[in-house]
Amino acid sequence: MKTHSTLHQLPLAKRFLTERNGAVLPLFGVMVILLIVIAGVAVDVSRSVNAREKLSYALDAAALAVATDLSTSIMTDDEIETALEDSFTANLAGAEFLDEAIENLTFSVDSDEGVIEVSSSATLNNYFIDIGGYMKDHLGPETFAFGTSSQVSYSRYNVELTLVVDVTGSMSGEINDLKDASEAVVDILIPEGTTDGKVKISLVPYSVGVNLGDYAETATGGLSTRCATERSGSLQYSDASYSSGTMGDGSGTYRSQDCSDSEIQPLTDNRNTLLSAISALETDGYTAGQTGIGWGWYTLSPYWSDLWPADSAPASYSDDEVLKFALIMTDGDFNTHYDLESLTKNQCENKKSNGRYNGTCYEGTNDYWLEKSQWGYSGKSSSRARALCDQMKSEEIQMYTVYFGTNNSSDGARVMQACADDGNYYQASSSSDLIGAFANIAKKIQQIYLSM
Repeated sequence: MKTHSTLHQLPLAKRFLTERNGAVLPLFGVMVILLIVIAGVAVDVSRSVNAREKLSYALDAAALAVATDLSTSIMTDDEIETALEDSFTANLAGAEFLDEAIENLTFSVDSDEGVIEVSSSATLNNYFIDIGGYMKDHLGPETFAFGTSSQVSYSRYNVELTLVVDVTGSMSGEINDLKDASEAVVDILIPEGTTDGKVKISLVPYSVGVNLGDYAETATGGLSTRCATERSGSLQYSDASYSSGTMGDGSGTYRSQDCSDSEIQPLTDNRNTLLSAISALETDGYTAGQTGIGWGWYTLSPYWSDLWPADSAPASYSDDEVLKFALIMTDGDFNTHYDLESLTKNQCENKKSNGRYNGTCYEGTNDYWLEKSQWGYSGKSSSRARALCDQMKSEEIQMYTVYFGTNNSSDGARVMQACADDGNYYQASSSSDLIGAFANIAKKIQQIYLSM
């Protein structure tokens, strides 16, 4: 039996082969290196995953922001690209791959379906795998590449809205509230900074008539240079062109005895133009609400396109990419209407002395356009207003109405209820209610066209 001393005397090479006490050390060294590599790979992979998540978030945010802009404005490719890059810069501030992500940014817009798709990619340096420039050659790449895309729907619809507002004498104490409410509509549908907007709004202030300003003489066939009122005869509840009727057959558009200084503003997407028109609103006169409703309709009717400037021309009813809305407001009962009467000169002068006519009385028997008063839900003013609302609904104009008062059973409130589509009637019993009602209507219109 060999003793320890004998074993100790064996040759060195033979002893190395038989010695087992230190065999674990080189194995341990190899394992440590592998663990470092694995941990390093995990760190690099984790960094690339986080980078991709950041890119994905930034891409979603950019696509959503541009989709919102496309829903309200007409944008060129250069404008879209700039908006995407601005959003990227804001959401990827400080990211080492920002410049590369912007350089690799691509997008496509499907205007038929209302979809924008945005894609981007980038790379990230591998810090741990690239140990001393050796590992990348033997264990993995120098960089990790990652990319993602985002697809968002936007509204391909345009909007035309007429804002028909009561500026009669009874609104004198609340005119500033009406201005605030109307401005809220503009702020929501045509926000600051909007250019080439897809939303157009007309403003139609009414009292005993509508102040057409520069459009009056053409619309009334030379009968008025300022104020206009309702139609009569066969075209009373029609939006046929103003040139379709004449004084002779009783179907034309006629001058009224008076109207407020607040002028009509045809459809426009110019925010400043609308805000200026709203700021200029003044109150005066009685309530010929049917006149305001009629002229609100004419600003949306394609048959009146040649009266308004080219940029204000309403779209065809058959245009499936245009949604038409009306917001009509009153604070009281409709009480004034206009009729043609055949009068002798003496009869005409009697009417004139009683304040029912302020025009010229002629020799013989003539037709005169006379202002009359008749209150109540069944009165001519209210009845004609409801008939006009029904005709607007038949053209698929979505009707919203607001009654500004505390009595929800009054004749004025009932007319507004009849004119509104289901669920689109609002009662406002305070200044804050009026502003809130206008804002809620604007938000509902916004939701409708953004979700379609």
